[in-house]
Amino acid sequence: PDFRTLTIDKGTRDGLRPDMAVIAPAGVVGRIVMPSARAAKVQLLIDRNAAAGAIIERSRAQGVVVGSGEDRLRMENVSEASDIVVGDIVVTSGIEGIYPKGFIIGRVDTVEKNGPSYRTITVKPAVDFASLEEVLVVVTPTPAREAPGEAGGGRE
Repeated sequence: PDFRTLTIDKGTRDGLRPDMAVIAPAGVVGRIVMPSARAAKVQLLIDRNAAAGAIIERSRAQGVVVGSGEDRLRMENVSEASDIVVGDIVVTSGIEGIYPKGFIIGRVDTVEKNGPSYRTITVKPAVDFASLEEVLVVVTPTPAREAPGEAGGGRE
């Protein structure tokens, strides 16, 4: 299955909004994509349209983890010069503004050369998506909006 989602029993009346991160004790689960009043659809990180900025915890090598629709993730756009070995822990970088920095994504499963300057890394997710029972939503504050006429903040 290419599209991987789950539905949780909390929604907009509980303060949930699109793009809030969803985690489990083991690591990243996904993000809210379609909240309604009493429920919300969560796009799992293994969904083929899912992606998250990522860092190899040990070497700080950066890339983007993308879903495959299967039980493994791919970490792409990783420099060929990066120090990465099987077993390295992969965490969120926080760069895309959805997942806070430092949440565990998984461990490096394989490292392959992908052209002259990049590597493709296969990542085994930390979360067992087949046996999820409970998740947590990272509730972030609503972005503050400036009231008309308040921009600038100073007097002339």
